[in-house]
Amino acid sequence: MKKILLLAIAAFVAFGCVYEFEPDIRTDDAKGLVVEGDILIGDVSSFTLSSIEPLSGDDVAPVRGWVWIEDDAGGEYYPESSDASDSFSIDMTKASADRKYRLRIRLATPVAGNSTFYSSEWKEVQKAPVIDDLSFTWSDDIYIDPYVHLWLSLSSVEGSGCFRWDYEEIWEFHSEYLAQYYYDPVTQKVRSYEGRIPPLYYCWSYDNSHQAGLAIAKSTGGERIADYSFLDIDRRELRMQTLYYIKVKARNISEECYEYLHSIEVNSTSTGSLSQPDPSQIIGNIFSDDDPLEVVYGYIEASRVTETSMYISDLFIPPAEPGGNVPPPVTLSGMLTPLSPADAYLYDLRPTDSPDIWVNKKCVECTAIGGTKIKPPFWPTPSE
Repeated sequence: MKKILLLAIAAFVAFGCVYEFEPDIRTDDAKGLVVEGDILIGDVSSFTLSSIEPLSGDDVAPVRGWVWIEDDAGGEYYPESSDASDSFSIDMTKASADRKYRLRIRLATPVAGNSTFYSSEWKEVQKAPVIDDLSFTWSDDIYIDPYVHLWLSLSSVEGSGCFRWDYEEIWEFHSEYLAQYYYDPVTQKVRSYEGRIPPLYYCWSYDNSHQAGLAIAKSTGGERIADYSFLDIDRRELRMQTLYYIKVKARNISEECYEYLHSIEVNSTSTGSLSQPDPSQIIGNIFSDDDPLEVVYGYIEASRVTETSMYISDLFIPPAEPGGNVPPPVTLSGMLTPLSPADAYLYDLRPTDSPDIWVNKKCVECTAIGGTKIKPPFWPTPSE
């Protein structure tokens, strides 16, 4: 067998499907605090602080400070950590839905003017809606429509008919190739998996909705939206390869909150950015304790949350040929870029008079393409 230290292998292009989201909240002339999040009764409430920096190279910058939630009976709810931060989680699972709530903010350093303390308006808790249905459809003709379409139906007997939702995604996938051998850096030898599934063959990925869904029921008496298309997933993505899971969390919001978020949505559509508020037209419900005229971006709502989930499987469209997502294993004669032994796997051991077949680790290690070995405790498949 060839000496591993002389290994060279062709350059490969890895496949992946995880992307980062950076809120694009900007304006040409107004510097101000940006507050994102909601008070979720019976759940964990999350908040982030940032600021619009119109004259800097970065339009949005993190802001450090402290946040807490108050109720109208004098109760206070704090994050676990008392350290200054730009992101926070506050446990509201035991909070009463019969109280009014507001968010309080103290900044470590002023963002605009001399203000450091901010408060949202007091809000009554919106009752939880009912998720009538979470479903998906697909077409058998993948050339016309290769997507899985996810649909949501919501109703509310008591509420404004305005709904907002977020979702969490988890998907199991595996590497493009099943490795047959591996390099042991301790003994500096190639060893066989001997029929075992390689430990880095199966992985999981996690993601969240990058922008909350928003809808209003106008044609049904303000109580229900039916079969609302909220997500399309390409069946050729790794999300559909093995098993996909989605959990949707929905809540009612007030008409004022809807109008605020809808104004940002409309402004975003017309300007091409995700969110580009005009301070003269879009006013939230968070204000400086010292300067009520200071512009603050954000709207804090208090709501109860309802959730549902589902799995999707067996809808993956594999590549037309094996190795369609990544380059195929190659022989020594096909290798171009030298790599260390730790960067490659011996894919197929050939007789002494034939060249062995090697493959880049990105083709056989699921963690090298954005996956993690952290398996959800409720996951139904036995994959490890």
